[in-house]
Amino acid sequence: MRRVAFTLLILAALLGGSLAFVFFVYPGIVLDVIADAARDAAGLERKALTVGDQEVVYLDGGSGQTVILLHGFGANKDLWNGVAARLTPGYRVIAPDLPGFGESTKLESSTYDVKSQARRLHEFLSKLGIEQTHIGGNSIGGMISVAYAAMYPEGVNSLMIGAAPGAGPSAQADIERLLSSGDNPLLVGDEDDFDRLMELAFSSPPSIPGPLKREMAARAIRDERFNAKIFADLLSDWSIDRYLGDISVATLIVWGADDRLVNASMAAAFSGGITSSQAEIFDHCGHALPRECPVVLAERYLAFLAGTHPPTMDAQVSPIPPE
Repeated sequence: MRRVAFTLLILAALLGGSLAFVFFVYPGIVLDVIADAARDAAGLERKALTVGDQEVVYLDGGSGQTVILLHGFGANKDLWNGVAARLTPGYRVIAPDLPGFGESTKLESSTYDVKSQARRLHEFLSKLGIEQTHIGGNSIGGMISVAYAAMYPEGVNSLMIGAAPGAGPSAQADIERLLSSGDNPLLVGDEDDFDRLMELAFSSPPSIPGPLKREMAARAIRDERFNAKIFADLLSDWSIDRYLGDISVATLIVWGADDRLVNASMAAAFSGGITSSQAEIFDHCGHALPRECPVVLAERYLAFLAGTHPPTMDAQVSPIPPE
């Protein structure tokens, strides 16, 4: 954290206040500085690319075979920083803000169902000149990864599915259970909703200083209306069972044992439908697996990648460089 603290001290000087002043009065700046430091530690650079009528903002770093990592509903590209820090020594990692989320374009006139997002991802990769890639995603990102691997099999080297809904005979029942109260827990309308979502997303919710948590909640509240539109688009074509039989590449299925949003038993729906798959359930990890348990996830993923397509360099799990 030394680099983060130093940067904040510089900001405090520029803004004419103390570090505490910046922390309490400008929590958004603090969050952005922390995110920038995590990207830097992972060897990632923020970039942007226009895809059709959408601007896609993404993180890109490392060298070697390409690995595409997709975040879930309401999350963004920075979900993967901790995992990427361990992959970039041997792989090129690209983590986009899916259209509709993060810094990418949000268009009322567009649809954001799984198939539409997979098509946009294909155009995005084509514009980058990427013909072959490993692809993985968490939650909704996992659903999109599945659709992509089935729709564009010639360009996929391997697949990772993390905590994804939408598969198996209980998929519709699970989403109905999630929405049974009439109040979608994935949408944040106030700070209480934010606290509830954190409880659902993590096995052990992180302790977040008050000013930063309020800023994080404010950002989620700002996106509530558009997130509701995206969720409705997703529900219009929720099941991804039809894609599973078309997947022939090596597939790693990962889940947190303490997932309170999509139960870990759902992993069997994917492993049963994809013949070339293997599954790993991580103890003491929740739905936000890449955020809560980046080291064990990266370690397992590196072993999987090395077993399917060895890296061009020796990608070893190592501590994130000091900040």
